[in-house]
Order: sequence, then C-alpha cells, then structure tokens
Amino acid sequence: MIETKPPLDDERLRSRSPRLEPKPARALVPAGWLRPLAHAPEAARQIVVQVERIATEANRALESRTRIPPLWLSFIALVLVPSFAAGVYFAFFAADQFAVETRFAVRAIELEAVATPKGESAAFTFTPSGQNAYIVTSYIRSRAIVSDVMAKLDLRAIYRRPEADFWARLRRNATMEQLTDYWQSMVETTVDANSSLVTVNVRAFRKEDAYALANAIVAASEALVNRISERARRDATAMAERDVRRSFEAVQATLSDLHKFRDEFGVIDPSLTGTEIGKLLAPLVAQKIRLESELFVAAHELSPEAPTVRVLREQLDSAEKQIKELKGKLTSNDGARSSGSTVSGILAKFEELEVRKALAERFYALSKADLDRAQLRANRQSIYLTVFVPPATPEISRYPHRLTYPLLIFLAFAIVWSIAVLLLATIEDHRL
Repeated sequence: MIETKPPLDDERLRSRSPRLEPKPARALVPAGWLRPLAHAPEAARQIVVQVERIATEANRALESRTRIPPLWLSFIALVLVPSFAAGVYFAFFAADQFAVETRFAVRAIELEAVATPKGESAAFTFTPSGQNAYIVTSYIRSRAIVSDVMAKLDLRAIYRRPEADFWARLRRNATMEQLTDYWQSMVETTVDANSSLVTVNVRAFRKEDAYALANAIVAASEALVNRISERARRDATAMAERDVRRSFEAVQATLSDLHKFRDEFGVIDPSLTGTEIGKLLAPLVAQKIRLESELFVAAHELSPEAPTVRVLREQLDSAEKQIKELKGKLTSNDGARSSGSTVSGILAKFEELEVRKALAERFYALSKADLDRAQLRANRQSIYLTVFVPPATPEISRYPHRLTYPLLIFLAFAIVWSIAVLLLATIEDHRL
C-alpha cells in the first residue's frame, strides 16, 4: 500500500528552504507559484523546490550584475567628475592669456692688461655670473619687484580685466601678500646654470599688458644689477677712501700748525732768516779782524791814549757787540736767551713741522694711489645685464592649454585615486 504524505503548502516549503525566498520586484519566478502543486506527488514537489532554488540564485546573480561596485563609484566620483568639470572649464570658461618671453644674460666684465708692441692696453673679458643670475631671478619672484612695478603700472587693474574669467582673475581687495602669490603664478623664471642665461615668461589677459609687464621686469632687473655693482664698488673702495680722508686731515693739521708757527714767531722761513743773519755777520767778522789788525799796529806805534787808538778800540768794541747780538739771535750758547726765541730753536720747531708735513703728504699720496687702484679693481668687476631677446607684443594667446591641462588633471586624480586604493587594499590584507 502506497503511503501518502500530507500536501505541503507554501509556508512549509519556505521553512524548509529559507534562503529561497525571492524578491518580488526582481525575481525571475514569482512568489506563490507553488500553490497549484500543493497536492502533487512528493517527487514533483522536490523537483519544484530545486527549480525554485535555482531561480533564487539566478535572481541574486542578476542583482549582483546590475549593482555598481563601490570601487567604480569612487573612481567616478573622485576622478571622472573632477576631470569632466576641469574639461568644461577649460573648454568654455577659461579666458585667453597672452604670454611675452624675454631673455637676458647676467655677466661680469673684467679689465685685463694685454701686452702689445706699443705697450700695454686694456682688454675686456666677459664671464658668466651665476650667483647674480639667481639673485635676479629671486628678485623677479619676490615682493620687492611687485612694489617696484606697482610704482609704474597698476597691477591690480591689469589682473582684474573684464576679459579674465572668475577662476583666473585676481580677487577683489587682495592684500599685498595675495598679490605677490598671484604674481608668482603669472610670472615664470628659469636660469641656465652653465651660461647664466635668464628666461622670463609673463602672462596677462591683454597683449599690451603682457608687453608692458615684461618691459617693467627688464627695467627693474637692470636697476637691481646696477645697484649691486654700485654697492660692490663702494664696498671695495670704502676703506681706501677712509684712509685718504684721514691722510688729508693730517695734511691739513700740519698746515694749520705751520700757519700758527709763522704767526707766533713772525717768521716765514727760519732758514732764510738764519741766512740773512749770516750775511750780516760775515762783514762784521771781517771788520772786527781788520780793526784788530789796525789796533795792534797802532798800539805799537802810538800811545794807548792816542785818539787813533781810542777810535779803533771803540769801533772794535762796537763790532764785537754787534757780532755778539747777531750770534745771540742765531744760537743761545750763553743761556741768556731761551732756545725758543733763537733762530736755531725756531728752525728746529720749523723743521719738525716740515717733517710732519712731508710725512702727511707722503701718506696722503700713498692712500690716494691705493684708492685709485681700488677704484680700478672695482671698475674691472662690474656686472651687466644684457637683453638679447627683448620683449615683443604677442599676436595669439598661448594659455591656457585647453586639452593638456584637463588631461594632466585626469592623470593626477587617477594617480592619487590609485594610491589610495592600493593603501586601502594593503590595510584590508593586513586585517585578514
């Protein structure tokens, strides 16, 4: 006798296979389709249960296919959307920017003596000045040049032209620091380390603005180089100039002492005074010798009281007195006169002042020669800025690169996204 089992309803089937309940909205097999088979044989019901399981698994596979994975959602949100926005901006909103390029060289000139058949002549030698080239480029990208250029051009008005778009335009009421940052984004500089060649690229929203800015940068750079050269010359000659001033003051001091000496003693040149006294003393000495001879002869022939003897003796006494006075003016052997009032004393002081004057003049001449040599060395090491590619008014806009920039932005976002995904995957692996 065949044993029959009670029929299974839908609830009992679902309790046996709880995982097989499909979602009504997306199920390939609708719910409740087993009710007509409630009184079917057991084998048929088992087959139906297997079919339902397969249908449920098919539903889940369909759901997994239609759902977007989170990884791709992050790629769309973090890479594709910003790149698309950048492409729209550069294609339809970005304003044209005109660029002006100028190139110049910073070189040091030196004078060298070159031997020629007719003698020596000066030869100019130009050498690259790499350090000064970097100084100039640093100045071009500094706040100092912004202040210098603003004295000639209105940078705020130039970078807020109506042609500028909302993203590239200088913000309203920008501070000096913000203007300097904006200037650095619009001015590019490069230096060739081997040749000290400087390349400057200036951008603006109008042709004439870019041309005017490039000329202003060249003028400000030339002024900077001139200031550097002048400062170097001043530093090289400062010590020599101080020596010249000190030696000149010493010469003036000795001349002043000589002037006071002449006013005090009433003598222009004591040596000339001594010569004049010597000229007066020589005849008196000769007269004294003659009178002594005549007195010697008269004393032997006449009596001591004879008028001729007395006259000769009086004349001899007068000559000796004059000789003594003149010798007293020249020297002070007897101590009656102070050494300062005699010609010899005055001459000693005068010669001391003359020696001091000669030494001061000699020192002044040497310091003046040192100053001349220092100035010559300073002039041999002057710095020049030579513009060999002058600024020119552009005809077409070169910026922005409407295709290159979006592509670079896409690559940058893609690289950052890839790195982040790799880091997250590494962290998940370590957790497992």
